Order: sequence, then structure tokens, then C-alpha cells
Amino acid sequence: MSRMIINPYAFRAKIASISVFGSATSVAASITAPASILAGDLLVLLDRAENLASPPPTLVTPTGFTSIGNLTDGTFARQNLSYKIADGSESSSSITGMTGDEYVYKAMYVFRGNIAISTASPLSVGGEATAANPVSQTVTAGSGATPLIVLGAYSVYSDSGLSTVDPRTFSTTKDGEISPNTSLYLAYKIYNGTPANTSIDMDDEGVENFLQSCYLQCA
Repeated sequence: MSRMIINPYAFRAKIASISVFGSATSVAASITAPASILAGDLLVLLDRAENLASPPPTLVTPTGFTSIGNLTDGTFARQNLSYKIADGSESSSSITGMTGDEYVYKAMYVFRGNIAISTASPLSVGGEATAANPVSQTVTAGSGATPLIVLGAYSVYSDSGLSTVDPRTFSTTKDGEISPNTSLYLAYKIYNGTPANTSIDMDDEGVENFLQSCYLQCA
């Protein structure tokens, strides 16, 4: 008699929805993750640091995180957008990223599915670091499979010091954004159904303008 072999993963429930669970910001080399993070949560970290003289800070992608995009102006500053599927050990933990001589900023979101998220795929990834006006970036989430999360990341430095990223274009209505100060913002939009393309943009706000975008398709 033949024996049927059943793949246990074939009957895994599909994620139907995602919501934001928590957030955190920091102006140091480390950031404290929100409490009560569970295995299968999705962590997104925006990290920027600057040195007073060349070269830019060394890239640090925290343990277990995957870099979506690493930008540098080639002289003083670096910005890194990364993500991680949590294993549950991250709750209230100190996560170390980049450091520098000044303007060290971090912003983190935690997203949770109706069931544990097993994969997150960065798609339609855009990024630019420029002393001029960044080119508008189009996140083509309209062709993605839901649930998914559109991300927009903005930061700036000017010769006068702390500057402000305003306006921060997010052409569909963002669900929220966080910021340790007016120089760095991380914004998001969740689509649990009927996704749409989104334009992410900012003005020339200073000496160094950083703009990043993508969507994370979750399963």
C-alpha cells in the first residue's frame, strides 16, 4: 500500500491583514524596541548618522536585520533602511545600529499580522542621497499582493544644523509617521486590500537630502 506524504506547510493559513503594533525613536547609537514584540512581528528600522569629517559612518545593519537600502553622500552621512522578522527576543531590547559624531537618529515601526508573518519581500525599492532636490520616487504597490506596507523615509542636514523635512510627499494618505525630531521621518501605509501606487518626495531642504521608499509584501 502506498503512503501519502503530506506537506505540513501546504495548509498554513494565509495572512489576511496587518496592523501597526508599536513604534520607537532614538537619537543615539541604540534604540529600545517596543515591549511585547512576538515572534512573527515585522520590525522596520530607519537609521541615519553623520561624521564631522569624511568618511561617512560605517554601515551597521543590526543583527538579524536585512538592509533594504544603504545610502551615503560619499562624504559625511549615511542612511540605512532595514527590516527583520522578529523571533520574540526583541521585546524591550536595545538594538544597536550606526553611530557618528553628530545627528544620529533612528525610527522603528513594529507591524503585526493576524497570524505570524513568515516573510517580507522589499519591492519597488527607491533611494537617493543628494545635495539637490531628490527626484520623486514611485512605489508601484498597485501591482503587489496584499497585505503589504508602503514605506517612505526622509532625512536632511543643513549647514545651519537641525533642519526640517517639510513637505513630506506621500501621495496616498499615509497611515502614520514617526520622527525623533524634524530632520528624520519614517512614514507608512498599510494595504490589506486594493493597493495603489504611491509617490514619495521631498524638497531640497539643506546640504544633504536622503529619500528612500519601497513596499514590503508580507506572507
